[in-house]
Formats: sequence, structure tokens, C-alpha cells
Amino acid sequence: MEERQRITPSGDHKVALNALTARVGDELETLARLSTDVQRALSACGVSEGTDAQAIRELQGIDRITQSLEDLGRLMSDISAEIPKDVSLHAETILSRLRLHELIENLDPAHEKNIMPREDDGEIMWL
Repeated sequence: MEERQRITPSGDHKVALNALTARVGDELETLARLSTDVQRALSACGVSEGTDAQAIRELQGIDRITQSLEDLGRLMSDISAEIPKDVSLHAETILSRLRLHELIENLDPAHEKNIMPREDDGEIMWL
């Protein structure tokens, strides 16, 4: 399980808002890929075999989550391009609200991004 670590405001580290929103967009796209992986894993486990139709319909919600995350990722990336480069925030104040250390590092432009490689997104059909 991911280590939970809070950071506390301790300095004057600033983060450019356009860079932060771009990083949020990247993270949303990464989460969309993880959601696709969950769908694939459920399919590989034979979730459609012997599962009632209502449960299958509810599992289809994963696909909506995936599509929403992809859309929100693109939206955040587009928003970041519209934000003036001189607008910044106190990084510690903003990032201290997050619990996951890896997420904090992925969102902070002062750290190198840890982005999962994109794989072929084949179609998943349960119904």
C-alpha cells in the first residue's frame, strides 16, 4: 500500500499554477490508465461469467470513470496552457492537503514525474 505522508508548510517554495495544472492533467490521465487496467484484470478473472446482469451493469461504471478521468486530464492540460506563467502558489500550502507521497511528488514540478507508460487501450466488453 502507498505510504501516506503529509508535508507541512515550511518554506517559500512556489509552484507555477500552469505547471501544477498540467501535472494534475497528467495524473488524471495516469489514473484513467489504471482504471483501464482494473477493467482488464476483471475481464481476465472471468467476471462476466456467472455474474448477474445487474452487477455487470454496475461494473460498467468503471468505464465511465475511465472516460471521465481521460476527459478531465485533457481539460486540465488545456487549462494549464491558458494560465499566465507568472501566476504561482505556495507549494507547501497546496500540496500539504495530499496524503500520498507519490502523488505529491508527481504534482510538484520541482520533482521528476513518475508517469506510467501508455499501453494499447483495447476495447473491453462485459455485456
